[in-house]
Amino acid sequence: MRPTSGGRTEKLGIGVAGLGRLGRLHAEHAARGLDNTRLVAVCDALGELAAAAARDLACRAYGSVEALLEDREVEAVVVATPSALHARPVLAIVSARRPLFCEKPLGASLAETLALARAIKESGVPFQVGFNRRYDSAFRRAEAIVRSGDIGRPVYFSGISRDPFPPPVWARDPARGGGLFVDMLLHDFDMARLLMDVEVEQVVADESPAPDGFALDAVAQLRFQGGALGQCHASVHAGYGYDIRTEVFGESGTILIGGLNRDELAVGAQGKGVSRPSTYLPEGDLPHFFVRFGNSYRSELRAFASSVLEGRPPEPGLDDAVAAFRVADGALRSAASGEAVRLGPSA
Repeated sequence: MRPTSGGRTEKLGIGVAGLGRLGRLHAEHAARGLDNTRLVAVCDALGELAAAAARDLACRAYGSVEALLEDREVEAVVVATPSALHARPVLAIVSARRPLFCEKPLGASLAETLALARAIKESGVPFQVGFNRRYDSAFRRAEAIVRSGDIGRPVYFSGISRDPFPPPVWARDPARGGGLFVDMLLHDFDMARLLMDVEVEQVVADESPAPDGFALDAVAQLRFQGGALGQCHASVHAGYGYDIRTEVFGESGTILIGGLNRDELAVGAQGKGVSRPSTYLPEGDLPHFFVRFGNSYRSELRAFASSVLEGRPPEPGLDDAVAAFRVADGALRSAASGEAVRLGPSA
């Protein structure tokens, strides 16, 4: 944050495009949850959503991203439209040369992701992709432990992402949502790259039969450059609650993130035994993602605003958005063909 001449702390004027669950959450954080943002305006194709948010959050409402961009107080924009509908707002924001925070995925396909990434890079606008787990305290501690060498070279990654119920009907439509490999496991693919500190080179994937076009379970087996292995599982019928668990297994130790009815980081290291500080959650269902990752959503938007105000490149950026989608695209192709898919370079 930059102090103004009057000694105040400057706040970044935010516009939010798309007011579904995450869009509304980002708007609320920008309006009253952070010390370096102010919510200027919102827009949504459903005018009543925009009008309601504007009343609740004391900002202006527009019916399109183009109209929102005419508001000169909007200094940066958050895109939280449905997954398959990011291209239009992203290109409009890039054309207007405004800093851009885009919920994952950047594009609806690998070709679209690459095209949007090229446009953003050529424009030079600051860009951050919404991989919120990178701002979760447990995952950040895990990354630091991996980098410290306490568990040796990572050789296996496991990612579990399970929802207690399927997404809204519109998100199950392939024309508007990305399915489990994109809409859910993209977070795990990003964490796999980050925590293993190496790229995925091959994917073997499968999903449950889906007569209506939307699979309820999906699994992806990963092979990383250098020979490390991994596996990710997604499901949308975990009736016991929201279940997020991750393991990074190294040559001399392991890290476990998450557990049933607890939010924890467990570390087992050679010669050091096991340490497991646990915070038990209330009895009953595991909390949904707004609760489990609430702090990370605030932290990622605060970091984006700080980067823009201070002139630093936001993180995670374009390379991360593209590389994770390459893994998801490989999983989609493998599940369709029944064969292993080798991935191209991420650069």
